[in-house]
Amino acid sequence: MKNKLLISVIIIIVALGLGYWYFQPPKSPVPAPPSEIQAPPEPVKITYYCQEGSLQAEYGASQVGLSFSGGRTMILPQTVSGSGIRYEQGTTVFTSKGDNAFLTENNATTYTNCVAGTQTMDQGVSVYTNPAKTFSFAYPNKFILSGGEIGYSQSWSAETAYSGLLLTVVNIPRSFLPNTNFGEAKFTVGVSADSDALKNCLVSDYGDMGTTSVAIIGAKKFTKLTFVGVGAGNYYDTTSYRIIYDNQCYAVEYVIHSSNIYNYSPDQGIKEFDKTKIAPVLEDMARSFRFID
Repeated sequence: MKNKLLISVIIIIVALGLGYWYFQPPKSPVPAPPSEIQAPPEPVKITYYCQEGSLQAEYGASQVGLSFSGGRTMILPQTVSGSGIRYEQGTTVFTSKGDNAFLTENNATTYTNCVAGTQTMDQGVSVYTNPAKTFSFAYPNKFILSGGEIGYSQSWSAETAYSGLLLTVVNIPRSFLPNTNFGEAKFTVGVSADSDALKNCLVSDYGDMGTTSVAIIGAKKFTKLTFVGVGAGNYYDTTSYRIIYDNQCYAVEYVIHSSNIYNYSPDQGIKEFDKTKIAPVLEDMARSFRFID
């Protein structure tokens, strides 16, 4: 009798349990904690400064949006690239690699030697800071800021035999001193980690034909090298400030290109350019250079 009663009790308990489980409403899945929810990546906006002007690139997951002064815009999908990142639509191609980029439209390069970075402007002067926030310098914003060619080359410093990176260029066109034998001027910042470049960083290749002195720029000691290169009736007057910083040779320099005044006939009306009108402008740019420690 007791065994029958015990079995009946067990059956009732099991039945009640099954009934409770059966009639319970289905439970909603437990949401993942906020930290585990993967939000879509935010677009990255980068401003590039090119020889033809500036443009803004907004990089998405698989495309780039380009915005130009004047309101023109375009969106290009990402495609396969052997080097750098390539975006292409028809005959329009935008390629970026590191801090540099260029745009080709209808098989012609329309934005060349573009370099990323930030600028602040005040009373006709722009202060440029490179993307890595390694250095900055100031220059008159009527001049054109751009980058160098993509990749390593010997153009990072004047008259060098070693490879490096040309980081930034400020171009002063011939129109700055019109009707003279002035050709152009360039202010550049270049760097090389080549062992031979480091070994010869503070040494002039021109010996007695150049000058070497010490200059303090931004509380750091630079070696100042000056020399003049000559070729085919052209003169390249170079002032180069060199320093070994972070195990790299930096060259902060400017080159004034002019041609022999005797290359012109009197009826052309070409006069000897006044170096005092351009050299102080370039010197101010060099002296504004700062490492961002």
